[in-house]
Amino acid sequence: MNRTDPSPRSGAQRILASVSLRYLIAILSTAAFMVWQAGDAVRAGEDLRGLTLFWTASVTLGWLQMILIARGVRASFGAGNWPGWALLLASAFLGAVPLTFQVRWLMETIVAPEAGLPAPWVTYLNVVVINTVFSVIQYVLIERWPVLGTAQPSAAPDPSPTMPTLPTVGMLRRRPDGLTGVIRYLQMEDHYLRVHTDAGDGLVLHRMSDAVEDLAGCEGLQVHRSWWVSRAAVADTLLENRKRSLVATDGTVIPVGRSFEKTLRAAGWF
Repeated sequence: MNRTDPSPRSGAQRILASVSLRYLIAILSTAAFMVWQAGDAVRAGEDLRGLTLFWTASVTLGWLQMILIARGVRASFGAGNWPGWALLLASAFLGAVPLTFQVRWLMETIVAPEAGLPAPWVTYLNVVVINTVFSVIQYVLIERWPVLGTAQPSAAPDPSPTMPTLPTVGMLRRRPDGLTGVIRYLQMEDHYLRVHTDAGDGLVLHRMSDAVEDLAGCEGLQVHRSWWVSRAAVADTLLENRKRSLVATDGTVIPVGRSFEKTLRAAGWF
């Protein structure tokens, strides 16, 4: 079988390396910009070394937290239920709460301004502004998440009463570059989804739960927390030591999770 990506691990590593590089560039660029902006403070007598340390620590801490906060917001609110700009603003305002306390602590510990710290609400508003910039860069340039509109699956045609709807790569809201064809099964690899089709396979940064939602109108089911299988791709079923598994048409043995057995049995899969 032709493969879009010859190695599952190397494909995931390339995607992770690409995203990590973009984050590294963003952290260094943001820290450098903030240090440059602090030029007036340096000319006023403040320590350049202290300001550089402060902004490098603040920016790095802020980016690491915003990664977790933005993904947590999308998972909690539902990426398909809210427009991207609303999730972006929620990430900025919610993320500013812990960062406000951390920024004030860093200011007192590293910079120790003679005039003292501003009121907490002033620090919070300043952090919200910086977080909004962080979020725009994160959503648009780094993770390339849709900001305008919602992340909805592509509309699929109404299923024919006699012919089942075949799951295709085009139905996925996120799909491997250059991959086409009818989906046989989906397989999670770390935080990535490997899409197996009759024309090859490839990796994409996508959650299984979102992919299952994308393919809700097709003849297929999630059979394990890490696997979704098209009904047409099942050639046989196995039962060994009370553990069920499916045999795909290409010979791949796919495990069946115990929590999914009832649904599969009701659907007549075994």
